[in-house]
Amino acid sequence: MRTPGPRTIAVLAILGVLTGCAGSGGEGGGGAPPKRACTTTTPPSVSFSMDIQPIFNRSCALPTCHIGPVPAGTQDLTAGVAYSQSVNVPSTQEPRLKRVKPGFPDDSYMVRKLEGGPHISGAMMPLGCPAVPPAGGQCLGPDEIPAIVQWITECAPDN
Repeated sequence: MRTPGPRTIAVLAILGVLTGCAGSGGEGGGGAPPKRACTTTTPPSVSFSMDIQPIFNRSCALPTCHIGPVPAGTQDLTAGVAYSQSVNVPSTQEPRLKRVKPGFPDDSYMVRKLEGGPHISGAMMPLGCPAVPPAGGQCLGPDEIPAIVQWITECAPDN
């Protein structure tokens, strides 16, 4: 039997290193695990139609904001279209984020815009709040952002 030469050993060593590191992103742990699809075993405590849409109606779906044929941010929040224009739809300002990512409020651009927190483009929403409410509308009340966060946490059901 022939003994492999130094060249063969070097090639095999390089191949072993390359295949051993595949998918690790250089951190040795195989990279971050993918986020699972949203599932829940408990009935939702927040209703889109009874709790969330009324918030949109009061504070967002206003004549100069998220309504009509050319809504701000191309997101129409009027009843009947708000859900389909929000859930699992990429943000036009930050396309790497969904407007609403079911189960993941921290990864939902809508929550970031409402809270004024990290990596948003433009102003916090509703525009002018908390100092000056939007024309014809209202700033969000103390329980309204938590209600939106809870709805998203509960997989953002269309209920």
